[in-house]
Amino acid sequence: MADRMRESAGPGLLGLGMAAEAEQDAQLPLKDYLVPIVDDGRVELLHGIRDPRHGARLGPLWPRLADALTAWDGDVIADLGQVGGKSTPVELLKAADAVVMVLKPTLAQVDAAKPRLEAVRSVVNEHAALGLCVINDGSYSATELRRVLEVPVLAELPSAPADAQVLSDGARPRLTFRTSLLVRCLKILGRRLHSAVTDSAAPPTAPEDEATRSASVAAGAHQ
Repeated sequence: MADRMRESAGPGLLGLGMAAEAEQDAQLPLKDYLVPIVDDGRVELLHGIRDPRHGARLGPLWPRLADALTAWDGDVIADLGQVGGKSTPVELLKAADAVVMVLKPTLAQVDAAKPRLEAVRSVVNEHAALGLCVINDGSYSATELRRVLEVPVLAELPSAPADAQVLSDGARPRLTFRTSLLVRCLKILGRRLHSAVTDSAAPPTAPEDEATRSASVAAGAHQ
């Protein structure tokens, strides 16, 4: 993302963790460690760590970061990497409104996804939406994945390495990149993810029997 940043990436997540260690009782200075990645400033980045040895040092940060992100005025997308190990930021999973697992529909990745999904299910809150984002580079269909993993498929992305490198490596985009199948599918994923979060947050509907009508009236009386 370096070519999309208007300034240095700064100390990122590790720097925030060190600041949290130094000021354990102060409010987490999250805003100070974000950097803008688009010109209008609407999208900001808190970059992760490069050295895996620093992961253990971040353990005490996760609960405070989860609280800060939950209170953030805006949408938060966190890349948690492979989940299920000791370094998994469980507190971020617990605070999430939705969790999306990205995988290819191959035997090896589907087999590895099963225990990781079980680990996710064991910690996410009961109202969190759980879904899959499938990169179409394998032998299984979305229907088969949904049946085997018992998780809905929110979107299918094409296997488009050249277009993907624009996002991952800052490669020069082709003229039709913005209208490419990859970008169109990413927009579909965004809409479906937004709908999944909205639906999971909405209270369940029930038949409007006498008890329902009474509860509605009683709630209105206290407004």
